[in-house]
Amino acid sequence: MSTSISTPGPERQSSAPQPDPGPAGPAGPPFNRRVHIVAEVLDRPEELDLLQQVCDAMSWPVREPLAGETTVATDASWTLRVIEVRIRGVRETAVEQAVATLDTLAQNAELSVHCRDATLVERVARPRIEWHLRGRRRPLGRRISHVLHVAARTGEHDPHAGTVRLVRVPTGLDEPRPRRLARTRRAARAEFSHHSLALRRLDPEVHEVGSPSVSRGGHVLAFLAFVLTTAAICLLGAGLWPAIGADNPRVGGPLVALAGSYLLGGTVLAVRRTPTHRALPWLVPLAVPLAVPLVPWLGTLVQRAYLSPFDVRPAPGSEGPGSIQAGLWMLCVFVATALLPVAYLGWMRFLAPSLRVQGPWLSWAPAVTLGLGMSLVFTLLILHTAASSGAEHRALAAAGHDIPEYFGVSAEYACVEPTSREAPYYGTPPPRSGPVVIFGQSGDRLEFWDPAAEQNTSIRLEDARIKVVPRSDSPCTEAAR
Repeated sequence: MSTSISTPGPERQSSAPQPDPGPAGPAGPPFNRRVHIVAEVLDRPEELDLLQQVCDAMSWPVREPLAGETTVATDASWTLRVIEVRIRGVRETAVEQAVATLDTLAQNAELSVHCRDATLVERVARPRIEWHLRGRRRPLGRRISHVLHVAARTGEHDPHAGTVRLVRVPTGLDEPRPRRLARTRRAARAEFSHHSLALRRLDPEVHEVGSPSVSRGGHVLAFLAFVLTTAAICLLGAGLWPAIGADNPRVGGPLVALAGSYLLGGTVLAVRRTPTHRALPWLVPLAVPLAVPLVPWLGTLVQRAYLSPFDVRPAPGSEGPGSIQAGLWMLCVFVATALLPVAYLGWMRFLAPSLRVQGPWLSWAPAVTLGLGMSLVFTLLILHTAASSGAEHRALAAAGHDIPEYFGVSAEYACVEPTSREAPYYGTPPPRSGPVVIFGQSGDRLEFWDPAAEQNTSIRLEDARIKVVPRSDSPCTEAAR
């Protein structure tokens, strides 16, 4: 006697009707708060159907109360429904905002529904400890070969490299940490010993059980690059690159390449797979034309800060190559400083993916806020640096030395002689013994700084005879001949 085993055909399957899932609906608007509302609705089919339609349009779940879920009592002509209102808002006013939103929707739809009870849904955080099953550390040559195979996608990589499995063991906080770690480690080893895949089962000869893996070497390099980039930006903002020899292309070139690679690489890692990543092809072409008029304006701010110790304003039409260089200096420092926290965020997320949701300090808001704050501080540092350079050059002029050029602002020396004793002027009288320092004329007036009196003077061009001399120590008597 033989028995045959046959797979059940369609006629042998259960004839119970299966619910049609229907087409997948929209994901609904984003939310960050959930509020459970116990509402009473008029117990009529059309009212219940309209309530369901309104909640479906907002992607809000609605159901009947569970047994013992609420003690709210209602009249016989009314029935209770539990609605989960999902909104975007702050925690302190989320309940009021959810109730007001429901009331507004009910009023617009002429729906007979009223809130009886509302409570904020809190996320239940269950303490747990994570353990990873990783392959034991291989020799350096084996690791290099593994990296090459992964990069070439040959499929011949080490199947045990890195984390191959992880478990999270629930734990309590009422026991000491060493005992908690030992207990959860034993539980994790017991789970690792049983798995349907042989390569993912704990093998003491091949695997090891450890805490979440972090690339300490990569973290150290990323942190050192962060410190080096921050120091480079500080030195650039303070105008101290020549002091460390970075004005030499052999020194400054590698430094700029390292800082730029860190900033650009980290920023790409931070914005990839985000809406910002999809918007960058549109934002960058729009930002470049905006920088064209912005650069000369920023350069004028630097020149004005430099001339502030002389109490002289930049001459109109001084937007030349020097002004553009000063504007690019400020713009590069601002952009680099703004991207610095974002780049650090990207590198940390790349090196430690498990910190993406566990570390609130690795979120967008602190990074962007810190970057903008640091950019403003470094911008003020550049203006302070320009003012300090102006004060140093003013001291040079007072000591009788020539003033070097500063981002297109070049000092000239001239002997100024009023045409008459009654010639009007602002400030101290023009000196007759030595030349003054001029930075260009402003309209029909000439502003200059007197090194002897260390004050500025303004006089009309028609009220003075001006003779430009080559040096600050040139005598005016010889220049006038």
